[in-house]
Amino acid sequence: MMALEPGQRIGDYEVVTKLGAGGLGEVYEVRHLISQRREAMKILLPDQGSPEMVERFRREVQTLATLNHINIAQLHTAFYHENQLAMIMELIHGETLRDLRLRMAITLTQALDYAAQTLNALAYAHGLGVIHRDIKPSNIMITEGGFVKLLDFGIALTGHGAELTRAGYLLGSLNYMSPGQAGGSKATSRSDIYSVGVTLYELLTGTLPIKGANNYEIMMGHINQVPVAPREIAPQVPNAISDAVMRALSKDPIQRFATADEFLHALRPAPATSAEGHTYAATLPIPAFTSHQEPISSGGTKTPVPGSMGAPVSRNTPLPMPSHSQAATQPITGKSGSSSGFQNLSLEDISRKLAVYIGPVAKFVVKKLAAQSDDPDFIFREAAKQIPSEADRAAFLKSRRQ
Repeated sequence: MMALEPGQRIGDYEVVTKLGAGGLGEVYEVRHLISQRREAMKILLPDQGSPEMVERFRREVQTLATLNHINIAQLHTAFYHENQLAMIMELIHGETLRDLRLRMAITLTQALDYAAQTLNALAYAHGLGVIHRDIKPSNIMITEGGFVKLLDFGIALTGHGAELTRAGYLLGSLNYMSPGQAGGSKATSRSDIYSVGVTLYELLTGTLPIKGANNYEIMMGHINQVPVAPREIAPQVPNAISDAVMRALSKDPIQRFATADEFLHALRPAPATSAEGHTYAATLPIPAFTSHQEPISSGGTKTPVPGSMGAPVSRNTPLPMPSHSQAATQPITGKSGSSSGFQNLSLEDISRKLAVYIGPVAKFVVKKLAAQSDDPDFIFREAAKQIPSEADRAAFLKSRRQ
């Protein structure tokens, strides 16, 4: 089977357009013929599939099937078509963190928010014994609503099945790889923590902590070189945040944060201003992404997968509260001053209504949306997108007038 064309039918799906390609398959936007829902389909074509890649693709499906979290791109189903395995996933409207940084500057508050959501996803995955092994900006999707969706579990390590990596063969992206991975050791949860540290360092400073003229220099730098602290490059970074990033980048994994949650908590108590008096939400420099490449890649999806939000949500993994100053009990009325039926409706009320369908993460969702707009119609409409069931979404939207 060759590459798929728009209009071609694959099982119960019709191909809409090609979204991208990577080492573990090609990604298409598809439409379910019965429900008409648009989804993303990732398929491994025959000319792409060595036995090892086929096995990795199968394991990615099985790994994603165990994960159900708002910050992880959700698997819907998987099936064989003409002996080729295809996975159907949620379609995400947005762009990768890498592309976002190429297009615009990111504030310190945004950088910490994206890191916090990524760490939430990892805390959940690590709790289930899943190590991602390829955390980097191009595997972190930012939706139109500002939510993180962690992508590409193609080389994830789980507690099930034998390791597929051959001796002397590195998997991952060298610029973001932990010293242990670069040295050939088995990845652990602290390897992912190191990679988040590299990613956040890059967002805060506009440069990578470890650089080199070739793969060998980068690899040896991760193993031996201690990078300059972020605050020495970008003075607007609070000392507490700079210190947390440097701890995440410790060469000895024992010296890093023990868990993603611990790293997350270290990012929360940042002061409103840095020691130098710079504002907490200062605009940071745009990193020169074009000045480096990712020489060793796992072969996951290389392009953003646009589409709709609405992944099922873990009811047991609350997300951190963003540092917005608006109180949860403050009534909202809309930008025009007209209450539109919301005279006595507070953010807490909306959070409580939303929590019926998605659990404790509702408070985080509403807080984040309220920071974008005080229009209640906007908050309700965008919050509803986080509810997987169409019937539940309709019930939630109806409840806004009650």
